[in-house]
Amino acid sequence: MSVAGAVLVALAATLLGVPPGTADEPQKEKTEDPHAALLGQPAPEIQADFAVNGKPVKFADLKGKVVLLDFWAVWCGPCVSTFPHLREWHTEFKDQGLEIVGLTTYYQRYGFDKEAGKLTKADDKLTREQEQDMLKAFAKHHQLEHRLLTMPADAIQKVYENYKVEGIPQAVLIDRKGVVRMVKVGAGKENATALAEQIKELIAEKE
Repeated sequence: MSVAGAVLVALAATLLGVPPGTADEPQKEKTEDPHAALLGQPAPEIQADFAVNGKPVKFADLKGKVVLLDFWAVWCGPCVSTFPHLREWHTEFKDQGLEIVGLTTYYQRYGFDKEAGKLTKADDKLTREQEQDMLKAFAKHHQLEHRLLTMPADAIQKVYENYKVEGIPQAVLIDRKGVVRMVKVGAGKENATALAEQIKELIAEKE
């Protein structure tokens, strides 16, 4: 199965109520880590077309910062369960050189009810501008202050392939030199603890 197909399967599973990588469902042991080849290598570039809480950036713009690249989606329950950690890390470490970058794409099917604080199913496909407005409202409701980027669906497929994204949330920690140092998939407590420890170590490192 292609990466794009795997992501679509994950989406379908989520819509059916059985999302992969939930906080209370530990990741199954795999004989081979699909992300091992990423570790110690320069982080593949991203090129977004829209941003919430800032402007679209590339990694070249974040040189000298520790970057937490978070692959997520508004429909992903496990992704939402990581928000408390993301808010905490952003507040605690942003002035020490941590840049959290949430990366998603356009799904064209979800609105957001500001009063209820819930996603709604759109009657018609959202335009790019409508989805961007939805993301702004979603981020405000969840008090997300870190940078959130979007890429068109066709463009993000290459990024999924480069980062071996088969399920979300997927967090990628990149050091001040732009090198991938850790990849974690899922929203479990063990992953959050490992990421927090690695963030502190990378912040302490000199470029």
